[in-house]
Amino acid sequence: MKDTNNQERSDLNSFSPTLITTYSQKAVSTIRSIERILYLLLSVLVAFALLVLIDTAAIKGYIQFLSDDEYDVVLSLIALIAIGIMIFLLRIILRTRRKLDNWAYVFEKNSIGSLISIGLSNLDKRALLFSIVENIGTITEPIKEYIFANNDNIFSFLDQKISDKTYFDILIDSEKIRSSGNDREIEMIISKLNEYGSIIGKIISHPSTIQINEIKSFIQAVLEYSKSKNRFVGLALLVGNEVSNEAMEYAKNYSNKSIGYLIIIEKPGIISSV
Repeated sequence: MKDTNNQERSDLNSFSPTLITTYSQKAVSTIRSIERILYLLLSVLVAFALLVLIDTAAIKGYIQFLSDDEYDVVLSLIALIAIGIMIFLLRIILRTRRKLDNWAYVFEKNSIGSLISIGLSNLDKRALLFSIVENIGTITEPIKEYIFANNDNIFSFLDQKISDKTYFDILIDSEKIRSSGNDREIEMIISKLNEYGSIIGKIISHPSTIQINEIKSFIQAVLEYSKSKNRFVGLALLVGNEVSNEAMEYAKNYSNKSIGYLIIIEKPGIISSV
């Protein structure tokens, strides 16, 4: 049997201009299913309420419909049916919530990757840094203001060496933020960075096509940084001229709690977020 969950994850991790429309339709379909179940539950509860009213009338002696034992059995069955429907409905809601959380995560990841790719005119560290800074949501304005306040000095974010064998073309974290006289603004920038996580970027121009080994090495370097600094990495971005299908597939299926977004960009070409 085909694993539809894995298939769905693979579809989500591929870039398509119709991706949002496709999964919006799936979300609407799920909501309609929940609506139908709610109507069924409402019908059962209405039947239960009517039987309770009939039982009350029977106790008062107004009518005689079923014996007490029969009433108890019928009411118990309806109550059990209602409980079963609610349990089934709860499972659907929890499963739907997980799906929606996953969709929101991937849509945001694809959006970040697309915007960075659009702003990246060539495989250049400065271009990559400015494209990242322009498109990382809540930390965009604080970082831009910090760079401006420091006379456009960006070198503290470039060519960062982590160990003898590990370096990144781009590294933005709270350690790179230096006081410029306004402690409140510095604290706000550091707080935003700590909330979002460190940002790491690396450009691979050789070999011309990124293979699985290059992606594994990059991930290992990111995890080495995360462990040594005890920091969450909000964005790990790898950019190259081309990425092999096998390497992209490996990256799509990779996940680690220490990395928020792992994004692979091909330049020139179409962005692929993983």
